[in-house]
Amino acid sequence: MQNFKNQISLLVIHIKQRQDPNNSIKDINTFIYTQIFTMLKNLEYLNFSPNTSEYHRLTFGVSYPNVFSSTLLQLRVVIDSYEDCLYLLDGRFNRLETFYVTICSSNVPALPMINNEVSN
Repeated sequence: MQNFKNQISLLVIHIKQRQDPNNSIKDINTFIYTQIFTMLKNLEYLNFSPNTSEYHRLTFGVSYPNVFSSTLLQLRVVIDSYEDCLYLLDGRFNRLETFYVTICSSNVPALPMINNEVSN
């Protein structure tokens, strides 16, 4: 991976269900997601598990990983909650142009007003 970390600009990840009930796939997904942005410095497109099953959701819970990217242009994710969506849109991807998101939680809070204006 060391040889390719600066060359990879597009990454698609599909994760299959694990049979081991002792390991949380959600924790593993968050770990993989964090490692992607730590290692791939020129990533422009990330499609992280487009399947909506429970095993493919990305969830951050209360400990959001500290990841940023100044190269990411397009992100496709399936997430667990509205809060996870807000985390992804908090400015950590300052060049993001396209964002495809599926929110799987049926517990959606009252939606606040989102200011999507760019300041100069």
